[in-house]
Amino acid sequence: MHQSMCRIQRGPFVYYTCRRLPVRHAFTTKFGGVSTGHCESLNLGFNRGDTEENVRENYRRLAEALGVPDARWTLTKQIHETGVSVVEEEQAGMGLHQPMAWQSDAIVTALPDTPLIGFYADCVVTLLYDPATHTAGVCHSGWRGMAAGILPKTVAVMEQKLGTKRDSLIAVLGPSIRQECFETDADVPEAMERQLGALVQPYIMEKGPKFHVDLQGIGVKLLQDAGLAPENVIDSGICTMCHADEFWSHRATHGLRGVQGGVICL
Repeated sequence: MHQSMCRIQRGPFVYYTCRRLPVRHAFTTKFGGVSTGHCESLNLGFNRGDTEENVRENYRRLAEALGVPDARWTLTKQIHETGVSVVEEEQAGMGLHQPMAWQSDAIVTALPDTPLIGFYADCVVTLLYDPATHTAGVCHSGWRGMAAGILPKTVAVMEQKLGTKRDSLIAVLGPSIRQECFETDADVPEAMERQLGALVQPYIMEKGPKFHVDLQGIGVKLLQDAGLAPENVIDSGICTMCHADEFWSHRATHGLRGVQGGVICL
């Protein structure tokens, strides 16, 4: 685990934060909610076989624990592509307290008291914050989104739409499946190489007929190439599959699971 990451236990809640982010934020774990069965207990996904009542209560309790407004939770609709949406006042509460109107794997904002959340159960969720302009974002990337460049695209949208400064922007890549556990067939590294070229080659390890991909290493490289200072790009160092006792891992559970959230709120 990176030295700036902190494991927080507050009552039934267990979540992780990063000392480099001076705003309310969290990478949640399984713990702190009311869900049962394979979604026990802090499931934040409405499409995992949980009841809507349980999921809404989980959000309410999480809002209380983090000190963020429950009525302004703003969610992403993740489809493993590169859409980035700017959250303005009329979108605050999207996905929880008003209908979802976008399909975006990243959402960014300059609004205060508007918690943004992206979801993970092996994929990389990155929290972004610029102290110079007080702007923030959350970006979800599986291997497809990473290969398609959603992280640098999110940075570009924050710069263009919110005035974010690349040289002061901080990015924290959250708990996610790491190279030692992310085993794939040849189609995944081949597809990534087609989109990113030689950049990805140092992050792909061949083991017999299988390949292991370092998604976090690729993400760090893409963010640094996008103009972020090396010291402002933090890889949490936490593997969801290795720590399946605390985190839902899609691979560890063969898809029978709840979902965690990466949260940031100005």
